[in-house]
Amino acid sequence: MKVHKAAAEIAVLGDRYGHPRHLVHTLDDTSFRPLGSRRMAEVAMAIRRPNGRILLQTKENYPNGVFRIPTGGLKRDEAIKGALLRETEEETALAVEIRRFVATLTYQTPAEDIVFRSYLFLLQETGGTLQEQDPEEGITGWIEADEAGLASTAAQLRASPKSWRNWGAFRALAIDALLPAL
Repeated sequence: MKVHKAAAEIAVLGDRYGHPRHLVHTLDDTSFRPLGSRRMAEVAMAIRRPNGRILLQTKENYPNGVFRIPTGGLKRDEAIKGALLRETEEETALAVEIRRFVATLTYQTPAEDIVFRSYLFLLQETGGTLQEQDPEEGITGWIEADEAGLASTAAQLRASPKSWRNWGAFRALAIDALLPAL
């Protein structure tokens, strides 16, 4: 998605769902590129269940016992809101309402080259049955976390095995951005 097009959509989404915090993170390891070179942006889905807890997922290729906020990539020229709703359906099959546009997270190199963006939304589950719609996602489990559980999950992500450490630190940042919004 082109920068000016994304900025215009962010402004419209902000007017409707609350203006997001804009957070910039410099990646310590310049060889680490979030999700490789396949994508330049993603949506992050903080789905609040009817019991008030946030849904976290794990996948078959993650270290054992590691969970995170579900995310999904934006397709070329896809609208942020469209990607959010499409990815939520693909990964959870849940009906949701967008409650808040929480944050935009921009990741850059020490030279300030932008390499990736995440758009974090708080969603409220309104119906459906939790189930993976796309088997290629490789989702192997779900848990629900309250605020203390989210903080613990972020700490666990940062303590991922060495080969996963950059990924874990990257994935913990969405939880860090979410916590003040709850």
